[in-house]
Amino acid sequence: MARLGYPYLALTVMLIALVATSVVAHVPLFGGGGGGLNEAREVDDPTKSWVIYTTYDGPGHVDYYRMSLKEGDLISLGLIVPASEGDRGFAPDIVLMGPGLEHDDAFPSQVQRADGGYIVIGSEEPSHLVYEPFSPSTFYEMAGIEITAPADGDYYVAVYDDSDGGEYGLVVGKTESFTLSEWLTTPFSLLTVYRWEGQQWWAILLPGTVAFLIGFSASSLGLRGSERRMDARWLLLALSGSLMIASAATFGFQTASKLLQVGELEPAAALSVAFTLVPLLLGIVTLRMAHRATGVAFTPRSRLALLAVAALGLLSWSGWVIGPVLAAVAAFLPDQREGRR
Repeated sequence: MARLGYPYLALTVMLIALVATSVVAHVPLFGGGGGGLNEAREVDDPTKSWVIYTTYDGPGHVDYYRMSLKEGDLISLGLIVPASEGDRGFAPDIVLMGPGLEHDDAFPSQVQRADGGYIVIGSEEPSHLVYEPFSPSTFYEMAGIEITAPADGDYYVAVYDDSDGGEYGLVVGKTESFTLSEWLTTPFSLLTVYRWEGQQWWAILLPGTVAFLIGFSASSLGLRGSERRMDARWLLLALSGSLMIASAATFGFQTASKLLQVGELEPAAALSVAFTLVPLLLGIVTLRMAHRATGVAFTPRSRLALLAVAALGLLSWSGWVIGPVLAAVAAFLPDQREGRR
């Protein structure tokens, strides 16, 4: 296993870069706003960076969100729509309502008015698609505002439009941070973001499924061509490595398709490539360890190396959490000889 030291070093360097730049990523949320001011959806910690992905139900409907803020807090709001929605002309507007706000524009008749002032934030015709490297995804930025909260209190956001409805994302806050649970669940959330963009589930899952089958089949064929026997550790590592490769294929496919959609090579795509290469390399390393570990004693050094792979996998969104967990479990399995004592 000593020869794996250089890949580990390269992966560690790449992951340091990934974690250092991950502060520009938004935490995804799902589900729409409330149907009225009294049922407004509360946005926890509205200074933190969130994106609420949801669907606008059509004319006569308004989505309401509530944010509790202190005087001096930054109010940062944005509205995005998927490329397909923007191309067909879907452009909802926003009204921000709350204490201390001034108002000059006419208040939209379909929106319930909250106490205090208001600001109408109309959507503008977007000039270009925005590429987001951490999803990866593309969208149009339709509207936005950044102001300082003039007073303590509850501020309300209303999203409305006269069209037949469509998908939109409400961007809230600017402080980028992840809790442990948010970081671990983000790979699953990204699959839902792709569905929000209009992709079908079969298209979302196909690249990863094919890559998983290729990885697991290659590991099985390699074992069959050797004198070593299949055991529990091999099975866990084969599944783990194949899942990591599958997640790399899913992320890589989304990166390539979104760059083709944008029509130019975005500098930010380097981060997407890193989030593709790290799981791919981790998966290959794990499959190699699976082949070497069958039917032989697993040294303490090998166990530590496998735990390092599991930790790096969790940091890099590899294998949808399941892959790194399987690798960690395999590191603690006793050797077959140990089990017979």
